[in-house]
Amino acid sequence: MKPGAPEQSTSLSTLVRIGLILTLLVLLVGSVRFARYDWTGLPINRGSPGTERQVGDCLERIGTYRTESGRIVDKIVVDEQQYLALVAYYRGTPLEDLQVACLYDPFTNRSGTSWIAHWLPVEEGLALGLVNTAMTVLGLWFILLALRRQGIGPPAILATGLLVALSWNTFYFGTGLLIDSGVVAAVALCWYLICANRPWLVWPVLLLGYPLKESLGIVVPVLAVWSWNEWRSGRRSPAAAAAPALAGAVAFVVGVFFWRASLPEPGAAWEVTPDLADVLANAGDVISLMSFAIGVGPLLVPSILVWSQRRRTSGLVGATIDPATIGVLLGIGLCAWSFITVDLTPRIFWIAFPFAASLTAVWFSHGRPAAFLERRALVRTLAGAVAVPEAETRSTE
Repeated sequence: MKPGAPEQSTSLSTLVRIGLILTLLVLLVGSVRFARYDWTGLPINRGSPGTERQVGDCLERIGTYRTESGRIVDKIVVDEQQYLALVAYYRGTPLEDLQVACLYDPFTNRSGTSWIAHWLPVEEGLALGLVNTAMTVLGLWFILLALRRQGIGPPAILATGLLVALSWNTFYFGTGLLIDSGVVAAVALCWYLICANRPWLVWPVLLLGYPLKESLGIVVPVLAVWSWNEWRSGRRSPAAAAAPALAGAVAFVVGVFFWRASLPEPGAAWEVTPDLADVLANAGDVISLMSFAIGVGPLLVPSILVWSQRRRTSGLVGATIDPATIGVLLGIGLCAWSFITVDLTPRIFWIAFPFAASLTAVWFSHGRPAAFLERRALVRTLAGAVAVPEAETRSTE
């Protein structure tokens, strides 16, 4: 952590209590959209029925999907359709019997979640929902463990965990039919290992995790910045500091080549290139802009505030060359790329949540945010925190 990070302690029992509370919230919020079952009746279906998309030599009809149990998943998008078909493919359904015209790249390269789901003895939509729910919960717990290793106190862990557990991403994507939950969990695991000073355990995750989603690669530059800071601070020799990052980079590159040769052969490639029409459409989509702000803002705004405070004391470079900050910047960069090529969605920034959570927890640990949390009786009850005397809370402001 950077200078100015909190030096508190959170007992394991307190962390478990907070984690169990937040897990229940994830399950409650996620139940609204679990496996695309919806008990609310809210008109929040994605996509529009009856659309077609030409991909290479394949004409893909997108709109509805009938699962093995006969359930109709309506207003489906191509991503969901591909991941459902991949579950069926791994269960032995011949390509010509799938409900899609082709299996596409990059979806075939992201089939790790579908592969896990194919082992479950339930229809493919329900299987994906169960795997994604488990991955969402795992990601949450790894984030909480990382915060504890960084010395974050119980109130800030609880407040940050609430923002993660009750996020728009959890509600809309965390237990559905997309596959981002898995890569978020993998990134959160890597971040926990880095925070726990066990960087040598990151490379196996990078080697094995590519089939979850290629954006797992953002861990490599984060690990490189961690190594740089270890060397610059004198905590490690140049060789000892660089070795984990080098091993992680090599593992990820090897994993990319190995998995791309081993995963299902795509029948076509879904081209992702900058397009002015997409940019204009995304810029004029008020609903998507609002969704993005709601999904990203609660963790991004505090992260920016922490970076701004550090910039005043450490300078622009000193504030920016921080592993968590680099992770957030990479998340923003992925969002920008998606904005000019596909769409604007907070789901893309979700992969940066582990890093943004660390910065947000620092924000909650100082000044007025910390004093506000300490005055809340409910926070003290749930987090096991000790009330701060009024005079002390005033001095922190």
